[in-house]
Amino acid sequence: MNRSVYITSAVFALAAMVLAARPVEAQPKVTASVRETTVGAEERVVYTIEVQGSRLSEIETPQAPEAEGLTLVQRFPSTSRNISIVNGNMQQSVGFQWTYQPTGEGTARIGPARVTVAGEVYTTEAITLTVVPQAQRPARARRRDPFAGLLDPFAGRDPEPPKEETPAPEDLFIRVVPAKRTAYQNEQLTVEYQLFFRDGIQLRQSRLTDSWDAEGFWREELDVDTRPIPRDVVEGGLRYHTIVLKRAAVFPTHAGELRIDPLRIETEAILPQRTRDPFESFFLRSRRYRPIDVASAPLTIRVKPLPPNPPPDFRGAVGQFRMVTRVDRTSLEAGESLQLKVVLSGDGNFATLEAPSFTAPNVFEQYEPEVASSIDRSGLRIRGTKTFTYVLVPRSHGTYELPPVTFSYFDPQAKRYRTLTSEPRVIHVTGAAETTPPVGATAAGLPVDDIAGPLIDGASWTRTDRRPLHRNPWTYVLLLLPALALGALALYQRHTRRLATDVSYARNRRAHPMARKHLREAETLLRKKEPRAFYAELERAVLGFIGNRLNIAETGLTRPQLDERLARAGIPDDLRQDLRQLLEECDRIRFAPILPDRAAMEAARDRAGRLIAAFDERFKQESMPVNV
Repeated sequence: MNRSVYITSAVFALAAMVLAARPVEAQPKVTASVRETTVGAEERVVYTIEVQGSRLSEIETPQAPEAEGLTLVQRFPSTSRNISIVNGNMQQSVGFQWTYQPTGEGTARIGPARVTVAGEVYTTEAITLTVVPQAQRPARARRRDPFAGLLDPFAGRDPEPPKEETPAPEDLFIRVVPAKRTAYQNEQLTVEYQLFFRDGIQLRQSRLTDSWDAEGFWREELDVDTRPIPRDVVEGGLRYHTIVLKRAAVFPTHAGELRIDPLRIETEAILPQRTRDPFESFFLRSRRYRPIDVASAPLTIRVKPLPPNPPPDFRGAVGQFRMVTRVDRTSLEAGESLQLKVVLSGDGNFATLEAPSFTAPNVFEQYEPEVASSIDRSGLRIRGTKTFTYVLVPRSHGTYELPPVTFSYFDPQAKRYRTLTSEPRVIHVTGAAETTPPVGATAAGLPVDDIAGPLIDGASWTRTDRRPLHRNPWTYVLLLLPALALGALALYQRHTRRLATDVSYARNRRAHPMARKHLREAETLLRKKEPRAFYAELERAVLGFIGNRLNIAETGLTRPQLDERLARAGIPDDLRQDLRQLLEECDRIRFAPILPDRAAMEAARDRAGRLIAAFDERFKQESMPVNV
């Protein structure tokens, strides 16, 4: 209580002195100063120019002086005004402050500054500083007078920049780190986004503010830690904490200058309180979280076209690959089947990798290959394997040689095309294909042209009242059963062939089973209390269902492109808006340090189920074509 009364009295006394003082016209005085001439290598130097005896309107904003051994951090000065009472006369002064960062240990120098006041130029003295290792930094003398800052802010206070509502750009920023800035068409390029923040800054509720877009690229997300532990690094003489926000593999689809949009996040931050004076901090607002938007710089990639004259079987594969082929058997009967497996492994865009070139001899019936992929996203590049299984059925016996399988790709490291060739395979086919033998005997075993002997046994005739067979309706039902069975078999074979040859038909058929599978997996993750994996499964369920029904590669589309496809397919705005909100919620969970509760997760699960049902109903109403 006594301290509050004392502070209030001092403030009123100062106000009375200011009102009673008389302004004095005096010759302007220009001085330059730093708080100490010995600083640590990791500290900042705040350089102050003070102009006394002149109004702010008479002073032209000076330029920061040149420095040796120091780097200018704050290019535009912070401006402050001060009113003081000297012998009953009121004087005012104006201060300009810049921030420098030592570039290394040794001697540093801030050159003279030129200040124009009322048309006259004043020059300050140069200042020499000594930069020592941070561990050898002398301790600062602690200020004891809590009212010194009220009476004279330029005397005995730390000349630090005024407190800001947002952090300085060098205190909190996102850096985009591409593996390289020049690449070939279809070459894999890793882009990483790193968040840097200074010690004392606390962040929470970080989330993407919009859909990160990379137009002109096929992109694949790489795994990053969902709960990263910040690393300590030193950048530009400043110590930072850093985490990886996002890592993606992008594949340019055409040559030219391609641009990747900035990554923007919205977060809440507590900024460090710079003052150490307990009385000064008494007047400051309490520390609280403040919303802050942070964005990386845009990234431009120069994409070179692939060299001319590719091999004849080249189909756009770029990367480093290996090929292994094998057959399940080399001897079989005519009419039986064998499998030829071609396994491609390495790093590249496996999502768009086409089957190698292979054509079996005409004696073999060859079917479209079955494709299976396994992709590893845990490293700094997309790696994996893709298996193509060819089914071959020989129609006659003999010894045949399967031709080599060839696969051509462009190696960006060697800057040339390479062709992988397997060894030919010798297949031995025995027996003959089944044929229908001609009928040479009756069911009784007699020749077809033989005459049966006469019946010599006596016959006994019995009268019956039974309904004749041709009048019994079950007779016709039984006669129709073979036809129905043959029709069902024909439909099943047609369905099987369409599943193997018609991609859109196959994807449309498995849309519902795949969506139910992902929703069941999400339900399991909900019980296990794994929110991030739960929301990832919800996203796969919804996007997988839409992609299968529309026969589009949903993982290669940006959110605006997906919305455009749905609009062209006749999906109304309210349904597309619900989809965008659900996908944005799934994206936010990846960066949210505070995870949602079970009620929110159950609500998201129900919304995903309703969305799938609503999209299914719209697709049925619109008689949805594929590849919209």
